[in-house]
Order: sequence, then structure tokens, then C-alpha cells
Amino acid sequence: MILISVLMPVYNTKSSELQAAIESILEQSYRDFEFIIINDGSTNDAEDVILSYKDERIKYFKNDQNLKLIATLNKGLDLCSGKYIARLDADDYSVPERLERQVRYMESHLNVGLLGTFFEYFPNNEKPVQLESFDDIKLCIRYLPGCLLHSSAMIRKSVLKDNNLYYNTGCVHAEDFKMWSDLSRVCDVDILPEVLTFYRMSDNGICANNKVWQNKMLRVIALENIIRDFECDKQLLYSILVKYIKGLLISKEEFFALKTLLEKFLNLLYPKISAPFNDYLLKYITSMLRHFKIDDGENKIIWMNR
Repeated sequence: MILISVLMPVYNTKSSELQAAIESILEQSYRDFEFIIINDGSTNDAEDVILSYKDERIKYFKNDQNLKLIATLNKGLDLCSGKYIARLDADDYSVPERLERQVRYMESHLNVGLLGTFFEYFPNNEKPVQLESFDDIKLCIRYLPGCLLHSSAMIRKSVLKDNNLYYNTGCVHAEDFKMWSDLSRVCDVDILPEVLTFYRMSDNGICANNKVWQNKMLRVIALENIIRDFECDKQLLYSILVKYIKGLLISKEEFFALKTLLEKFLNLLYPKISAPFNDYLLKYITSMLRHFKIDDGENKIIWMNR
């Protein structure tokens, strides 16, 4: 049985970036894996680049048309035969020891179903603020996007199968955050405090081109988890969330109900989380209120985020 399946969707990735991603996997110190590469209807030379590698570990699949990322990822989850599924985006890359370090950890921590790693942005080699404490990860994974990089993830496939978990098709551009929050309800999540993955910063990437929608979806997922996990008037709060998704106004009373919930949430969690991540939590959660439009009763839109 193959222990690891590496899953990488590809869509019109630049040849030099795609080559770097592929080679970072083929050059791993841990050698026993299958490399599932799915070409999602690319119109550039991506197929030529992929087919230029004559490595029996590569299993190449091609979508007849562009299915988009989430459908391609879900197709890939079913194609993966390994005990663990390691993710990599086609413009990122992993250090040679990544798979070896992660599989060793997963094999000795049977309760962990999702394992990330520290990462750096490149080409500027910027180091983001990252979670080190297991307790912090457990507390933050459902409420803070960016805790775990998609390209660093290794998932225990049995956890997906046992809980019928796939990437949520309703969470476009935030599918990874939704998957992590779903997994956190059925297994432990951890992060190796080693830089084993590099995330490419690009002005023309999927995230950059869909930033407004992506940020809205991330807020929706975080708020849905807060409403679900904390004591509140769930019917009222879910109705507020639906209005936000649809771009509708909320009343002053609804705004203050949401504000009260977020203050309660912060009062409970903020002291439990290590610095500097607790400040990130504070800034992110309080900033949510800026995105709700309130009707003051006189057909005027106001923001009450003070």
C-alpha cells in the first residue's frame, strides 16, 4: 500500500513555476508516494511540462473542461489511494524533507487527522505570524483563516472517508478554511514548527484576483463557526449571517446582537491564545463588524463598528 498521495491540481500555471513545484515533490527524501497531477483544462503548455517528466510515481489526469479548483480537488481526493493525502498548489514548492517529516509525525500521532507546517512567502522570503502551540491551533483553526497553509497540508484519508468529508462547493476561494474547520470537529489538528513549504506571492494569482469575495467567504465561515460553537440566539444570528451573504442591510438591533456575540467570543478566547496570535485574533474578529451595513430606520446606511 502506498503511504502518501500528493495531490496537485494545475490550471494554466507558468511553466517555470510548475516545474519548480513538480521537482520539489520528485526530489523528496521520502520516496514512496504517488503524485496525482490533475490538469484542469489548461490552455497553455502545462500538459507539455507535466508529460516531460518520466517518473512512474506521477499519475496524470486531465479534465475535458475546466471544472474549477473545488471540483478538481474533490475528484483528486477520490483518486488518491494513499493513507495520507499531501496537498501542493502548482505554483508553490516544498523542501525535500517535507513528506518525510510529516509522515513520521502522522504515524506516531494517530489522533492527528490534519497536519500543516510552517511556511514562508516567496520570492520575498517573508515570515508570517504562525501558530506554534497545539492549544492555540485547536482554539483558532475554526475562527482564523491563514492558520494552516493549503500547500502544507497532509490529511489522514480515513478521516475524510469515515466522515464523508469533501471540499465544500459553496465556499469558493475559501474551501481550505472550510475543510480545516470541518476536520477540526472530528480529529486533532497540528502544525509542525518547521518551514517546509513556500507560498508564492503573485499579483495575478487566484487569491489576488478574487480577494474581495474570498475575504467575504472567510468571514462567513468564521462567523458561522462562532455562532455554532458559542451560546447565543442562533436563529437570530444565522439570519444576520444570511443577510450578510446576500448583501442585505441589518437593523441596529441585529448589529448589536452580533457585536455582543463577538465580544463574548473574544473575552473567552483572547486570554487563552499566545501572543502575537491573540492580537491577530482581536484585529480580525473586530474588523468583521466593519463589513455589515446597518439601516438606521431612515433609509440611510451607516457603519457602527466603533
